[in-house]
Amino acid sequence: MFKDKKILFFSASFFGYQIEIKNKLVALGADVDFFDERPKNTFWYKALIRLDKRIIKKRIEKYYAEIIQTTANKDYDFVFFLKAEVVTLEMLNELKRNQTSAKFILYLWDSIKNCESVTQLFPSFDKVLSFDRKDVIRNSFMTFRPLFYLDEYADISNNPKEIIHDITFIGTGHTDRYSMVMKVKEFCDAKNLKSYFFIYLQDVKIFLVRKILTKSFRKAKQKDFSFIPLGKNQIIEIIKESNCVLDVERAVQCGLTMRTIEVLGAKKKLITTNADIKEYDFYNEKNILVIDRKNPRLSMDFVNGGQEDIQEDIYAKYSIGNWLREVFE
Repeated sequence: MFKDKKILFFSASFFGYQIEIKNKLVALGADVDFFDERPKNTFWYKALIRLDKRIIKKRIEKYYAEIIQTTANKDYDFVFFLKAEVVTLEMLNELKRNQTSAKFILYLWDSIKNCESVTQLFPSFDKVLSFDRKDVIRNSFMTFRPLFYLDEYADISNNPKEIIHDITFIGTGHTDRYSMVMKVKEFCDAKNLKSYFFIYLQDVKIFLVRKILTKSFRKAKQKDFSFIPLGKNQIIEIIKESNCVLDVERAVQCGLTMRTIEVLGAKKKLITTNADIKEYDFYNEKNILVIDRKNPRLSMDFVNGGQEDIQEDIYAKYSIGNWLREVFE
């Protein structure tokens, strides 16, 4: 399917997943040219993009004009965007005029509520996919496709390690995640459970701003956070040593996070605030505990209980290879 296909790939940097996607495409036989979706990845550039990308529109258009010029002599089979948070409609259409034979594909790994400006780009894509089931229900032209787990997560169950963490959380400290994780930590301490909690923020400035502006951060301590992310191999080793993994999605989205699918791939038990997971083909109450984000109640029976295997075809469906095949079909 991918052998000798030429793919122009745009994505923001997000914990190295964009490189994993590129490398998997190459391993499957594709010829891939990758460009970061953002002209820069500084704290202030990201903030301006989220606030209103029109503020730096000229810089964005100059960046994409340079890419269009660089790639003008290559005829791509696919132009693939992850999220498309930055590209302007004008530059996207200019790219289409230069790549008339290419199929333009957009995959959204965020809910439309978090990136509403992307809706103006939809008509310029031949295919739009989303990880958010409800967004797809509201937009009939979209294709529903959840996220994926990397091949290394599938290896976890084949190379088990001694369990040293009853409950683990690894994630960014967005929205109400910090207060949720602290509530679960209190439960673990009260029940003498062994826990590992890693809350990441991209910059200490984000912590200081949230400390002032966000009610749930008022009692937060800087020592509760890390400003350096864990690497992929570190995360895999921690999950190997974990019985249950906690995940807290953004309240405005119902799509399953990458961590959720990685826990599926690792064949570990999941504790999640996302009740929409009950609509998925792999849901099993022995493997997945859904808790209320406002009043999280954990079950010792779940923590101490066993797991059930899911069907192999359902399990394989969520691998990165099958994710790519469905995105590009």
